Amino acid sequence: MSRIVIAGYYGYDNLGDEAVLAATVQDLRHRRPDAEITVLSANPDVTARAHGVRAVARGAPAAVASALRGADLLLCGGGSLFQDATSWRSPWYYLGVLGLGRRLARRTAVHAQGVEIPFRRAVRTGVAHVLNRVDLVTLRDRTSKAVLTAIGVRRPPIVVSADPSWLLEPEWSPAAAAARSRWGSRPTFGLALRAWGSGAAIRAAVAAAKTVGARLGAQWVLLPMHRPYDAAVAVGAAEELRDGAVIVEEPLGPREMLALVGTLDLMVGMRLHALVFAAAQGVPIVPVAYDRKVTALADELGQPAPPDAESVRADGLAAAIEAVFNDREAARVRLRTAAERLRERARLAPAAEVALLA
Repeated sequence: MSRIVIAGYYGYDNLGDEAVLAATVQDLRHRRPDAEITVLSANPDVTARAHGVRAVARGAPAAVASALRGADLLLCGGGSLFQDATSWRSPWYYLGVLGLGRRLARRTAVHAQGVEIPFRRAVRTGVAHVLNRVDLVTLRDRTSKAVLTAIGVRRPPIVVSADPSWLLEPEWSPAAAAARSRWGSRPTFGLALRAWGSGAAIRAAVAAAKTVGARLGAQWVLLPMHRPYDAAVAVGAAEELRDGAVIVEEPLGPREMLALVGTLDLMVGMRLHALVFAAAQGVPIVPVAYDRKVTALADELGQPAPPDAESVRADGLAAAIEAVFNDREAARVRLRTAAERLRERARLAPAAEVALLA
């Protein structure tokens, strides 16, 4: 029996990260049915129930060390764990876990991560120092490889894979069906916003949604992807849009949200995994880039670079939404083709990682 430990931003009620974990566990179990999988989590009980794994508190040093000691493989990822835009402390936690894993576990790998150049020189130096000493690096997009090269990561094999959540399948539960039953029969557009910077993107998106709703008779569905943080944003947007909007209030899991998103006519999003969930099912997307990872996704899908969150204008965004809606059938074909290519790439990371267990 192989022991695999997974470290990432898990247990925080973020549907994107939980989708990554669900897909990772699913693929590892397919390849190594005998593996014992342990996840470092902010909420071990919830993580254990949701994913059928063993889970330990990520903030308890003794528990983390115990999980790593004698493990056959530590996977650090997915997501964007080595960035210091949201917190200067965050990358040091994951670098510390990787460093400890190098001492206590048999093999260590960076798993399906998106990487952007850290703002702080000390973080850039730390990332290069630690990643040059792991056994394998797998990435979720091509631009991340260029970033690692730029900061000096050259020693381990690097595999350009894709976000693991491309491999998830939708699940229609009673909760998902109940949420869907509250939508009307009009064209239904998703809106996945997050608080960021000055709030310009939220203001522009809501104004554009009002315009498009009036012109196309569309209903907007507000999708809180990171519930503790996105719920207030969704409520504020719904109040502005009034009877033209509904909020998904049910605490759905990633497969359930994937099912819901697949029934939309179009998705406007800042949240990366709302866009991935849509594109994976051929639902046309209009991204707004609050972060490099959203731009990287558009590039992976062969779409034009999205507008920046701090400079996007309501009129331009409304025009983009209408243009995508009018071209939706061709967009569906393009996205399904791109999604299948990314699904094949997403399998590269677990295949290379499991090979380390040989």
